Amino acid sequence: MIKRIALVALAASSCTVFAQDDFDESKVKAEEIIYEKPTEWSVYASDEPVVSFAIKGDDMWYATASGVFCTSVKKRTVQPFKDLGGIPASDVTSIASDGKVVVIGGKNGVAVLNGKSFTAYTADKGLPDNGVNAVAVAGGKIWAGTDKGLALLAGGKWKTFTTDNGLSHNKVTALMIDPAGKVWVGTMKGISVYDGSSFKIYDMKSGLSWNQVKALAYDARKKTVWAAVGEKDVNSLKEGGEWNTFMDIQEGITSIMVDTQSRIWIGSTNGLIKYNGDEWIDDPKKLNVPAAQVFWMYRDKGGNLYYAAENGIIRLSNPYPF
Repeated sequence: MIKRIALVALAASSCTVFAQDDFDESKVKAEEIIYEKPTEWSVYASDEPVVSFAIKGDDMWYATASGVFCTSVKKRTVQPFKDLGGIPASDVTSIASDGKVVVIGGKNGVAVLNGKSFTAYTADKGLPDNGVNAVAVAGGKIWAGTDKGLALLAGGKWKTFTTDNGLSHNKVTALMIDPAGKVWVGTMKGISVYDGSSFKIYDMKSGLSWNQVKALAYDARKKTVWAAVGEKDVNSLKEGGEWNTFMDIQEGITSIMVDTQSRIWIGSTNGLIKYNGDEWIDDPKKLNVPAAQVFWMYRDKGGNLYYAAENGIIRLSNPYPF
């Protein structure tokens, strides 16, 4: 494999506002021949492990344990943030965007960047709890998964969903919005799927191998939901089917990503794994991604893959360009 490395130095500078691109998988043919081109990757360096990020155009928002940063990719500059509209920029757990706003959630609440300034939300301003474990945004709606329920920001006000409304457990651990607009809510007692009016529950009684949910992802090409559950398991659910269980895949799973050819990438504190439909590959030499730990992953509409790792953000150019 041919490798091209670019280490991007970080220097203080102004940063433009940006959000995460959507991608369209509807044009990918299910039976096309797959080619892998030589590996080309870049590293956007960080002094600390990157826990989450969002991307749009020339810019990248990312978070470490100590703060939030905005990087201008082409200008090779970075701007640090210690304050997000009145709440600390530390202890961030999740960043999301729909191309219009950037949403940052963590142990201090939620901050929404709409334009050039942040608006902060805490329990005093409508959140069910300051402890936010996951955020998601789509269709003009912002979702926050907290220690005490699921929250929806619409019309400037938060609406809370708890077990009283049909949520399977009040501690939300993961969020994912599918192409139909359904909100998949990972909790400590299974997955709750919100269709806009009510919740449908998936748990061990209905096919999950464990109730504790760590990460969620959706494969639009194959209409399949992927979930990391329990200590080591990965489960999948194809539309109209039943849950399929993969046991003892990896400890410390943090995230799941689906590439353009429905390869399933599993990020964890113990390394990276890829499922090609037949086998699970964990050999770093075969994966060609220089990361010992992966905390968050993202695929852009060009098929390029991004990994939040212990030394920064790694960008792997689309390995399936044909």
